[in-house]
Amino acid sequence: MTTEHAEPKKPFRVAVFADFVCPYSFLAVEQIDRLAREYDVEPMWRPHWLHPETPPAGSPRDTVDAAARRERLEAWIKEMAPEQFPRIRFPEKRHHSLLAFEALEFACDCGLDFAFKTAVYDLMWTEGADIGEVETLMAAAERAGLDPAEMQIALHERLYAERALAAVNQAREIGIMNTPTIFLGRTRINGWTYYEVMQSVMEQQGMRPREALAS
Repeated sequence: MTTEHAEPKKPFRVAVFADFVCPYSFLAVEQIDRLAREYDVEPMWRPHWLHPETPPAGSPRDTVDAAARRERLEAWIKEMAPEQFPRIRFPEKRHHSLLAFEALEFACDCGLDFAFKTAVYDLMWTEGADIGEVETLMAAAERAGLDPAEMQIALHERLYAERALAAVNQAREIGIMNTPTIFLGRTRINGWTYYEVMQSVMEQQGMRPREALAS
């Protein structure tokens, strides 16, 4: 008599490659957070560095071009995500992202990267804080349940700099071009999309909401 052992079910992979400075990635935060609440998934948020040329102190925006781009972006958000638009405060300069990516790696080691990334986005896009500053990342750490003092040490000593750069390089190597780029199981979504599209992708791959599983 032989006994067959079923292979353990692999977790459904949800990964988001994004940059904190990207407004489309900010709009995706609420969607991915909702996905985590409604489905039995643990999304990973990974860095894709949009503007590595930005200096640590940030860089001013070209006032003429920036004003035109913001006007187009505001019109797009009002149409596509009107519930989010009143919350957004557009930054007056381009922020440097690498320090925030280092902080994300620290949070990952503590198992709180998902909550931390939401706090960082909120501080930048709804409160006008500069994510290139250690104090902003310490505030995000506190909101996420991390020890701000430990994060301060990690950032000042650049303990996660090499790892953050490796993550950035990995995104380049697998061909990430859009922010956000969302992987839902076997499906790759380039750019922002409606939550209903994500739901459809989940259902096509056999994922059911927690409520349905409990009933």
